[in-house]
Amino acid sequence: MLILATFGRTSRSREGTFSAGALGFLGSVTLSSFILVTAFLIAGSWSNLNTARGHTFDEARALNAAYSDADSTTRPLLRDYVTSVIDSEFATMAHGRADNATWSALDRVNQHVDALPASAARTQEQTDLEAVYTTREIRLADTADILPGPLYPGMIGLGLLVLLYAPIAGLTFGLREAVALGAVGAVVGFGVFMVLHMNHPYSGPIHVTPIAYTQTLTRFAQLSSGSA
Repeated sequence: MLILATFGRTSRSREGTFSAGALGFLGSVTLSSFILVTAFLIAGSWSNLNTARGHTFDEARALNAAYSDADSTTRPLLRDYVTSVIDSEFATMAHGRADNATWSALDRVNQHVDALPASAARTQEQTDLEAVYTTREIRLADTADILPGPLYPGMIGLGLLVLLYAPIAGLTFGLREAVALGAVGAVVGFGVFMVLHMNHPYSGPIHVTPIAYTQTLTRFAQLSSGSA
């Protein structure tokens, strides 16, 4: 409404002196550019989100295998590590970093296994822990997966241009025009909102949750009770 009130009463708006063909072309280019950048950002963010979620389940599978092969003295340490991932590390990953206490929890598992008497079982546990370390590092690397920064101000700038273009180019001030421009503004605003709240796989309203690890604790309990 404010945009129309400001620009919809200019002499060009009243007289309609712009070329209709030029206006249509410029409007199409502006809108298409906004859609292109926004769609790229949404698709890229969604891809990063799904990749990060998949990596949490990769680590969960490695933990299940490690727990299955672990002896009775190692299993509580593995549960402590998974609990730390859920309770502590997911909060720090939202800020793009690992949790030092969770690293220490996994290192304690490794140190405990290394101190066990040499045997085929210990060798298997060490192999399983190597897989846990590898999948954990891949998961932590996902916290740095963000899309190129310049695209975000570019998207916002194009969104503003889409809203400003019509009244600047000649859309006159009126109720119907205000409703139409408001609808366009709602669509543009929704696109911007979605992109800005999907820019990190572990933060925002749409993010990876620790569901893989809560399921892992359930699986641990099944293995411990002999119901596997």
